[in-house]
Amino acid sequence: MSDSLIVDHAPGETRAGLFDDNHQVKALFVERASEHQTRALTGARYCARVRKLDLSLNAAFVDLGFGAPGFMPLGKARKNSDVFEGAAIIVRVRREAFAEKGPLLALEEKGKNDAKLTCPSLIAPAPDFITRINTRDANVRDATRQDRETLDALFDEILNPHVILPGGSELMIEQTRALVAVDVDTAADNSRALDVNTLAIPVIFRQLALRGLAGIIAIDFAPMKGAKERRKLEAILTQAVSAQHGRMELAPLNRFGVAVLTMQRNHRPISEVMLGDTGQPSTETVALNALRYIENEHNAAPAKALTLHAPPSLIDWLDNHKAYWAEPLMSRLGGRLSLEVKPSLQHNTFEVIAQ
Repeated sequence: MSDSLIVDHAPGETRAGLFDDNHQVKALFVERASEHQTRALTGARYCARVRKLDLSLNAAFVDLGFGAPGFMPLGKARKNSDVFEGAAIIVRVRREAFAEKGPLLALEEKGKNDAKLTCPSLIAPAPDFITRINTRDANVRDATRQDRETLDALFDEILNPHVILPGGSELMIEQTRALVAVDVDTAADNSRALDVNTLAIPVIFRQLALRGLAGIIAIDFAPMKGAKERRKLEAILTQAVSAQHGRMELAPLNRFGVAVLTMQRNHRPISEVMLGDTGQPSTETVALNALRYIENEHNAAPAKALTLHAPPSLIDWLDNHKAYWAEPLMSRLGGRLSLEVKPSLQHNTFEVIAQ
């Protein structure tokens, strides 16, 4: 049996989960309508302009007309007379931007009509969201109401830095600008540190995959009893790394029980999409969650009129971004939705009243 890609279309946002034939989630994805015009998506083609050549990197920084400059390795194209500062070139997005890094680009062959193109400009849009994420040719189906509940619970899980392990131990997963830090905590029972560390390894890899985290991963394992236990854990960790997909390198476990793992980055972390600078859900995330809740309430009681009570920041976001959500949702609700400011509510809270 093949994997299943379950797709949940909601106002202003599409969420998806890749599940194996045992109904275990393997990957999560999210796309927002608000980013369609502000991000260079994988597979899109642009007429771009070379902003700078960096011969030490054998690469070019390329202006797409918006956002951070794209990074394009030159390879053998370094000797190509068509690539120089100020040149107009045709590029394809290989990987979307993340954090402060611009999109990764590839140089395309020139076409007959390239000289007539406005530059920088979009030549061909990216494939649709499902095509871009369905790299394993999974069976695709729309989410049921139960699927939405499952997906929402999974997204809540991966946005929480705490992960509870069996027996009361836990992980703390924190993303910084330079790396991802993973701390394994035995809940003060260091006598079973090796068992907890061993138990944590598959959970760590699952969480990294679901959260879309990669780059430099520093894992601070719980303190063990000596070199013998560290060697045993290192062997288990090495075997786990060899079983993973994608490019990955593991440095030897040091005497403090810290392992450093380098993983190839393929896409943006979901936290970058859904969390704000403080590490809490952004205003957009909370607003879209409110719309999902409204849609759920309508499905449960289609005849009732709904009122959203929310703090000013949420109502302002919804009022200023109606193009992303209002038409499809309001048509379903027959216009029976009111938005009302309730200043007493906290930033990340809202109320939906059905009448």
